[in-house]
Amino acid sequence: MQISRTVRVPRAITHIAVSWTPVLLLVAIGGIALLPRVWGLTDFLTTDEAYHWIDRTRAFRHVLSRQRWHETILAGHPGVTLMWLGSLGLVLEDVFSEQGAAGSISLLERLAWMRLPVVLLHTLLIPCGYLLLRRLVAPATALIACLLWATSPYLVAHSRLLHLDGLLTMFVTLSLLCALIACRAARPLPWMIAAGMLTGLALLTKGPALILLPTVGVLLLWHIPAATLPARLHRTTGWYLLWLGMAMIIVVLLWPALWVVPDQALQRYLGEIISNGGRPNGDGQFFLGQPVGDPGPWFYPVANLFRLTPLATLGLLALPLALWRSASERRTLLALGAFLVFWTLVMTLGPKKFDRYVLPTWPALLVLVAAGLGQLLTTGRHLLAQRNWSRHTHQVLAASAGLVLAVLMLHPLLTYHPYYLSYYNPLLGGGRAAQRTLLIGWGEGMDQIGAYLRARPDLHDGPVLSALPRTLQPFVPVPVKSVLELNESTQNYAVVYLESAQRGAYPEIYDQIRQTVPLDRITIHGIDYALIYQLPRPFEQPVGAAWGSPPGTAMAGQTDTLRLLGITVAHTPEQLTITPAWDVRDHLAGDYNVFLHLIDAQGQRVAQVDVAPGGADWPATSAWQPGQQIGVPLPLPLPADLAAGEYRLILGLYNSVTGERVPLIAGMAADPTLAGADALLLDIIEL
Repeated sequence: MQISRTVRVPRAITHIAVSWTPVLLLVAIGGIALLPRVWGLTDFLTTDEAYHWIDRTRAFRHVLSRQRWHETILAGHPGVTLMWLGSLGLVLEDVFSEQGAAGSISLLERLAWMRLPVVLLHTLLIPCGYLLLRRLVAPATALIACLLWATSPYLVAHSRLLHLDGLLTMFVTLSLLCALIACRAARPLPWMIAAGMLTGLALLTKGPALILLPTVGVLLLWHIPAATLPARLHRTTGWYLLWLGMAMIIVVLLWPALWVVPDQALQRYLGEIISNGGRPNGDGQFFLGQPVGDPGPWFYPVANLFRLTPLATLGLLALPLALWRSASERRTLLALGAFLVFWTLVMTLGPKKFDRYVLPTWPALLVLVAAGLGQLLTTGRHLLAQRNWSRHTHQVLAASAGLVLAVLMLHPLLTYHPYYLSYYNPLLGGGRAAQRTLLIGWGEGMDQIGAYLRARPDLHDGPVLSALPRTLQPFVPVPVKSVLELNESTQNYAVVYLESAQRGAYPEIYDQIRQTVPLDRITIHGIDYALIYQLPRPFEQPVGAAWGSPPGTAMAGQTDTLRLLGITVAHTPEQLTITPAWDVRDHLAGDYNVFLHLIDAQGQRVAQVDVAPGGADWPATSAWQPGQQIGVPLPLPLPADLAAGEYRLILGLYNSVTGERVPLIAGMAADPTLAGADALLLDIIEL
C-alpha cells in the first residue's frame, strides 16, 4: 500500500529516500551496517560465547557431518539458527585454510570465522528491513529508522557476536513487518508466507519468540480489513493458520532432531523456558546500586534509557508530535509500540532479567524514534520556510541538518569501537552512572587485562585467577583458573571483574584478594571493568611488619608504604636463606636496602648482609609499584666456626644514599641497644 503523498517530511530526506535508485540506497545502508560489525571480530569474546556457543557450534557441525540428527539438541534455547551460521563460518575457515592462506588458528580467529556469517546476515537483513518499512511508513521515516538500526551501538554490539539475541531481534522484527504489510497488501499471501518463515527462524533461535504467537494474532485481528466482525475473525483465523503452518515447516526443516526425536527436542525446548527463564539469574543480579535476585518492573525501562543515544532520546521525546500529526503512519507506529510494550511486559513477569532480553523490541523502538526525528525535521523546515531567505540558504541548512544527523549517528561507533556494549546514554551520566545502576560486564576489557598481564615480568610465576577464566584465557599465555581455587595452590595474579563485584559474589574469596592493593584498574569509557591484583608470595612464617616513609620526605606521615607479610627460612651449614613476602602498599620515597643481622645470645653480631630487597633482577624500590608482591631470596652467609645455639634474626630498611633507616611502624621491634632504631625482630632460631 502506497503512503499518501500528503505526508509532510523534510524535502532533503524525501528527495534522497524517493529519488535515489533503490540499489544504491540499499548498498549504502548495507555498507554503513557492515563496517562496524565486521571490523575487529577478534578483539574480545563474551562470556556466553566462551562458555557455551563456541563449543556448541563445533559439536553441531560435528554431529551434522556424521548425520547423528538426534544429537543436534545441544541447547534448549534452541540456538539452531546460530549454530547453522556458526558452522558455515567453520566451513569458510576450512576452505580458507585449504588454500594455504592460514596457518595455526587461534581460538579468537576461529570465533571470528564463526561470527562472520552472523554479521553478514545482519548486514543483509537491515536493508531488507528498509524495503519493508517503506511500505508501512513514509520513506524518510524508513530511511532514518534503518540508519538507526545500522548505527545503534546496542544493536551493533549484539549483531557481531556468536549469540542469540541479535538474530532473534531481526527475525522477530521482519516477521512483524511482513505481517503488517500483509494486512494492507492487495496480495497478502506472499507476505504472510514470508512472515511465517521468519517466525520459524525466530522460534529456532530462542524460546521468547513464542511471544509472537499471541502478538501476531492480535495484530492481524486489529489490522485486517473486513466489513464485519465475523468476517474479520474468519480472515484472521485463515491467515494466522497459514502463518503458523509456515513457521512450523521451517522449524521442522532446519532442526534435524525433530526428524528423529521430536519429543525430546520439544521437551528440551519447553524445559529451557521453564527452568531457565522461570528462575532468577543463578549468579545474581544488580540494580540501582544493590545486588538483587529479581530487579523488578523498572529494570527494563531504566536499562533501555541507558542504552539510548542522545539522538534517539530526542526522537523518543518528539514521538507524541509525530503520532499527532502523521495520520498515515499512526496505525503502524501504534502497532509497533503495542508490540514493544507487550514484549517488555512478558519479559518483566519473569524473575530472570538481562537488558538484552528486550533487544527484540529495539528495531520497533527505533522506528518510533525515527518518526519523532522526522517530525522534528519537518517542523524545522516549516519554521525556516517562514524566513525570507534564498533557496541556496535553505539548501545549505537542509544539508547541514543531514550532516548533523550523520555525525550524531556515527560518532558513538567511531569512539566506542570495539566496546559497543560499553555505550551508555551520556545524558544519564554514561558509563560512570551505569555501573552504579546496572549489572555490567560480559567479557569487555579482557583483552586489556591480558595486555597488562602479558607485560608483567613475573607473569610466568604462577596461574592467574578470574571469575571468568575461559573469557580471559585466550589473552594470556599462562593458565587461568577460577577464583574458587584461591587457596588450593600457589597463584600469581587475580582479576576482580566488575559484574562479580556488583553481584557480591564469593565475598570471602574477594575479601582475601582485596587485602593487597590493586596493581591496575581497567577503565573503558568511564566503566571500571576490572581490578588486577597480585597475590602475596608464599611464606611459612607470618610476620605482619610494616614500614612508613622517612621523616622529611614528601610522603612522610603516611603509613603502610611497605609490608612484610611473612618469611620462609631455609638453613644450610654455609648460610641462611630468608625469602620475604613483600607487599608494596604505596610508592616508596627512595631506593632502599635491606639489612639482615644475626645476633647471638651475648648480643654480638655474628653475620650480616646488606642488599637491595629485590636483588639484581628487580628494579630499585623507588620503581616498585603499589600492589606488587615481591619474594626474592636473601642469602645470609654464616661463619664456618659458628657455634650451635639460639640466635636472633633482625631485619630493617634504610635509604641506600643517606643511610637513614625507614621507620618501622608495625611489627615486633628489636632491642635498639643491639640493632639500633627501627629494626624488626624477625625470628629467633636455633642453629
